[in-house]
Amino acid sequence: MRSDFFDIPLSCFSPDKKEQGNCWLNLLASGEKLEIFFPSDKRLGNCLECSFFQKLSSRSTGRRSADRIAEESLKIVLGQVKTFDNYLERINQDLYKKLEELSLLKKVSDALLKSKELDKTLRIILTGVTAGEAFGFNRAFIFLVNPKTQTLEGRMGLGPKDQEEAFKIWSHIKKEKVTFEQMLENALSSEEQENELTFKIKALTFSLEEKENIPIKAILEKRSFNIKEEEVSNLKPGKILELLSPKGFLLVPIFSENKAMGVLAVDNLITGNKILEDDQVGLETFANQAASQIENIVLQEELKQKIKELELASQILRENQNYLLQAERWVDIGKLATTVAHEIKTPLVTMGGYARRALRKAEEGKLVPHELGIIVKETERLESITSEILDYSKATRLNYEKKDLNLLIKDAIEVFRGKLRYNGIWLKTRFSLEPPILNFDPKRIEQVLFNLIENAIDAMPEGGTLTIRTKRNEEFAIFEVEDTGSGISEENLQKLYIPFFTTKPKGSGLGLPVCKKIIADHQGYIEVKSEVNKGSKFTVYLTFLKES
Repeated sequence: MRSDFFDIPLSCFSPDKKEQGNCWLNLLASGEKLEIFFPSDKRLGNCLECSFFQKLSSRSTGRRSADRIAEESLKIVLGQVKTFDNYLERINQDLYKKLEELSLLKKVSDALLKSKELDKTLRIILTGVTAGEAFGFNRAFIFLVNPKTQTLEGRMGLGPKDQEEAFKIWSHIKKEKVTFEQMLENALSSEEQENELTFKIKALTFSLEEKENIPIKAILEKRSFNIKEEEVSNLKPGKILELLSPKGFLLVPIFSENKAMGVLAVDNLITGNKILEDDQVGLETFANQAASQIENIVLQEELKQKIKELELASQILRENQNYLLQAERWVDIGKLATTVAHEIKTPLVTMGGYARRALRKAEEGKLVPHELGIIVKETERLESITSEILDYSKATRLNYEKKDLNLLIKDAIEVFRGKLRYNGIWLKTRFSLEPPILNFDPKRIEQVLFNLIENAIDAMPEGGTLTIRTKRNEEFAIFEVEDTGSGISEENLQKLYIPFFTTKPKGSGLGLPVCKKIIADHQGYIEVKSEVNKGSKFTVYLTFLKES
């Protein structure tokens, strides 16, 4: 006969003293033949402290009652031991399962860290979801959010398309004893062979505005949907339902720090196994682990794409630059032809006229030194023009010598002393106390100096002051040519080094461009400061080149 022990509270575990009469010990002491069911959530150890239990067990109420208590207590203890044993077994099984899941996550995480491509990353994730040693779902699909188009796009699927293919795949894995590590390695190393599931899922794209679409709901509501077979028919028909199993499926959103990355979908189309709550919890943990790696790979691919775009833009820019340089070159050539024709025509006309006049006088037996002198002067002018054109157009070959720049400039000044005096120009010099000795081509630097001094003299037709200085720092030997002449307007300063630009009536427009080219060949540079009606200062920086 079963007692109603379960239906009444036990006095020892209840604060209500009125219920003490319903204690199981009272039932036993009454002598009734009752089967005792001790509540599983109560502990017999509590009864050891009960005075009534101690009284009964000490045979003070009779031997039969004491023996009955001992017998029932033993049954209760053994029953509870069995209950605890089963409980520990379940805990042990759960613990083992958790360890397996952690081991699985570590293997997948290690493989994901090795992946540098998005497709391989997705294949590793799907391998982890479908492998029998891991989650063991029959099929898995992954969708990714495209933030540019605000859509959810199907990217990859993995699993058999039907039972026949499933049998072949699973038989092969069993026969060849393919391990989970080998599957991950294969996903990491091999190139993707697009399967039928991937082909189908890539055809699926959903707008994030489709709020009633279940994968979109998973993202918007940030929660998983474990759809049972009986619930599938209640869903709004759509392409996603044509792809997933009608027996049920699970959708898990993928988030990385509140940023929606996509959705992971799984089903058991082949086996028909139900997807349990533990499966859902495990897959959610797995999706959280994979989310950060997906985000990293997506960012890396976006960065690669940006770099490609920049490289393409750079290439287009270089091509346009080359085109502009080529066009500029053709413009230069046109200007050169025009300038050369103009510059040569004028002296040739002059020379022709004086030559014919000299010839007539020579036939008359008269000497014509004046005409011959003009012809010689114009010839020299032609020689100067052709020399500047060649200097600017041909590649420069420098003949370096180690010399004192001060001495070179002092020698050059001597050449101009007479001309300076003739033009009413006062010369001031200031040389660096420490001689700027460096490697340079003396003839070329002298050419620069001559050109700058000639320009300064031309800028002071009414006389003035020409100041030449040298100085140095750790990196450069520096010389300056400064005049108090007419100065250069801001507009013309921008054109100084443009070939054939000149403000002189008979200038070629190549003097300063040639100077700049020579200085650049010495790995130096030239600066100019000027103010209209106050004068100009050209500063040349020459590097201390190594002797080699």
